[in-house]
Amino acid sequence: MPGARLSRAEIERRLERCRADYEAAKARVAEIGFLCEGTLLQLRTTCGNPNCRCAQPEGRHGPYWQLTWKEAGRTVTRVLSEEAAAHYREWTANRRRLEALLAEMRALSREAGEYVAAQAGFNFEGPRRSSRRRRSGR
Repeated sequence: MPGARLSRAEIERRLERCRADYEAAKARVAEIGFLCEGTLLQLRTTCGNPNCRCAQPEGRHGPYWQLTWKEAGRTVTRVLSEEAAAHYREWTANRRRLEALLAEMRALSREAGEYVAAQAGFNFEGPRRSSRRRRSGR
């Protein structure tokens, strides 16, 4: 991060690198396809019949695919076919890629903000995230 010892040329060079990295991240965001919130699970179940093959851990029924997400404060669950699960697997991976890119873009923006502040001659440290998690009920 910038300090008082960086020259104007060095600050400008680093700011330009932030801009280039930010533009590259924006281009990668444009390549991401459909997104899906939630969790995709592969389940194997037992039916409870002691004479069934599922009574043994290796013989459980399935696999069954299940997609679970939150909607209006409620958990929604859908059982999916193998083909649908393949699509949702890709879409949940797309969501994770997008979240990682957005985190990268936020970090680049904070860094660029510090360089812009250094160019203007004032100190800017950007927003800080609390290191402690808040507990509910406080």
